[in-house]
Amino acid sequence: MSQHADRRLSRQAGPLLRFVRENWFYALALVVLWRFPYIVADLTGSEVMPRRPTGDSVFWQSVMAQTLLLACLAMSYNLLFGFAGIISFGHALYFGIGGYATFLLINEYQPGARWPVIIGVAALVFALGALAKIPWGRLAAVAVAVAVLLFFLLPGGGSPSVYQGIGVAILVSIALSLLSGAVTLRLRGVYFAMFTLALAEVFWVLAKSGTFHYLTGAEDGLPFRDIIPDVLNPTPTADGNRLQMYRVTVIFFAVVFLAIRRYVNSPVGRVIISTRENEQRARAIGYNVFHYKLLTMVFGGVLATLSGILFVLWSADKTVNPGLLSMNYTVEPLLTTLIGGLGTLTGPVIATLGLELGRTYLREETFTLGTQLFGLVTIWQALWMGGFALFFYVFRRGLRRVVTQVVGDPRRASVAVGALVIVVLAIVALAAQAIYAETDLDATVYKVADLWQLFQGLMFVVAVMLLPHGIVGTWNRWWYARRLRREERAAAALAARAAPPAPAAPLAEVERPGERA
Repeated sequence: MSQHADRRLSRQAGPLLRFVRENWFYALALVVLWRFPYIVADLTGSEVMPRRPTGDSVFWQSVMAQTLLLACLAMSYNLLFGFAGIISFGHALYFGIGGYATFLLINEYQPGARWPVIIGVAALVFALGALAKIPWGRLAAVAVAVAVLLFFLLPGGGSPSVYQGIGVAILVSIALSLLSGAVTLRLRGVYFAMFTLALAEVFWVLAKSGTFHYLTGAEDGLPFRDIIPDVLNPTPTADGNRLQMYRVTVIFFAVVFLAIRRYVNSPVGRVIISTRENEQRARAIGYNVFHYKLLTMVFGGVLATLSGILFVLWSADKTVNPGLLSMNYTVEPLLTTLIGGLGTLTGPVIATLGLELGRTYLREETFTLGTQLFGLVTIWQALWMGGFALFFYVFRRGLRRVVTQVVGDPRRASVAVGALVIVVLAIVALAAQAIYAETDLDATVYKVADLWQLFQGLMFVVAVMLLPHGIVGTWNRWWYARRLRREERAAAALAARAAPPAPAAPLAEVERPGERA
């Protein structure tokens, strides 16, 4: 009886242990992000919820929240480009349209516009679905569902709330995704990418145009400070709204990551990955590639829209400006996706965190957090040591070969090369510190900050040349190759132990003298 219970317990505990072993890193990262304001407060001696809108913890809460939302934008773009193979140059459209749709609806909504909006949006969705050749039954169900959602989202009288505006913004994102997908997915190569760019540029020009200043605010932006509820207002006050909004942002980031992970590992995700690898084969099998790509575009667009809405709420001036629709919010996710690793889950997140936090540190080094964390390793030290590390990476084989010829033993040569690298890095650090001590701190920092675009471009070039699969992609390939070699050695050792012993060779007969006649 006890043996049966032990076997049942082991069967139940096996999947749990496997789940913990596969997801412990994500759980640890989530705990660190959740406790990030308190970590900053402990390092700097500041307050998590100060009575005045100042302090390192307050500042870094805003920085980390906006960085996580940009990471969500990068993940949504990676879903299109990395997993589905859809190259879009207009992803910023979905990032910026959420804020405009939400607050334009609140400011310009009239009580009598309920039914015209419902009928117009439902007809638009039906027309776009027909253009995308969606079956009539599914298309009618989608149009009816959109009409029902709008009926509950749009009030009969008065202005809608922010939550209702967010719901309408999601529907607008779906409609734009259907429009973009229905037209562009039938195009190939550069034509597809240029159409998405043109569509995003049209909305960007309309947003910044003075003709529609009364709607979009043009260059001044669309203010919304007075219409957002206190729960969604991250203004640093004593009631802890900023801390609450930071936690909402962390939860949203985790939900987006898990949603994309689930989508990629689902049957739909496996189809879009196979389509990326060989679209003709997927068509030959019988999959409707167009519909799978269209579904992926809608899903990625909705995630980008929600990320943009939260990003707008975290803005310091509390305005929706045309810059959210610019190419910057398409190029940066593209760069972070390529640097982190195309088609990986964590690659865009790691690259976005590194680049955005690095940029903020260079511009805000006067904050106590930067001084305490990086006081021993200055900017120029890091650059010099990184340059030497890159030099060693390029010439490591030749250096190891020369040292092997001198020492004679490859193992001793590896140890000697490691010691040499450590000594040279220490010398470089001391020299950089001596030079850095004679320079003006603030001037040096802000010179580096002003050249951040140059450093970002150089980082991208170096990553593409040395790490063509990105940071996480290269790591995954190295880890899989290492595990494969280990499994092959284990299999060879097991086969050697299981093989029967070879029979002993017969002893050669010794000729006696005189026997040969």
